[in-house]
Amino acid sequence: MPDTALGLDLASKKLRKRHDYPYRLDYRTRWADNDMFHHLNNPIYGVLIDSIINEYLIAHLDYNTTTYPRTALVAQSYCDYFGQLQYPGMLELGLRVVKLGKNSVMYEVGFFKEGDEMVKAVGGFVQIWVMRDSGKAPKEGLDQRVREGLERLVQPGSKEGSKL
Repeated sequence: MPDTALGLDLASKKLRKRHDYPYRLDYRTRWADNDMFHHLNNPIYGVLIDSIINEYLIAHLDYNTTTYPRTALVAQSYCDYFGQLQYPGMLELGLRVVKLGKNSVMYEVGFFKEGDEMVKAVGGFVQIWVMRDSGKAPKEGLDQRVREGLERLVQPGSKEGSKL
């Protein structure tokens, strides 16, 4: 039986709770979010993952997507689905950092439906931070302010540790 303390296997992800995510954001679904089967279209999950991560970086770490000297490139993404979400509805998205490397970050986002404690999806991506002008990873690693802000999202008990 897998260890479910924030492990990355499917059985562990299926057991996620809101408190596993230190940062949360509400999202009201829109008619255009539904697909022809009347549930949230798969690409919407990717948009919402990107949105909560960038909202955190912009609102809490003073990141600016056009003038900050570093930019974060998505190197890998995923989403595992466990239940249905649809319009109309309110969602609560939860964000945590799974791994924090020298110039990389692995994020995880949990999707919860208002009034339902069961996680409906768990997705995320890995970002590689590079210098905007050269496209190369800085030798000194992540900017200290960004690193400290992302460390606040690392959950104790994560089986993945803090290195990428």
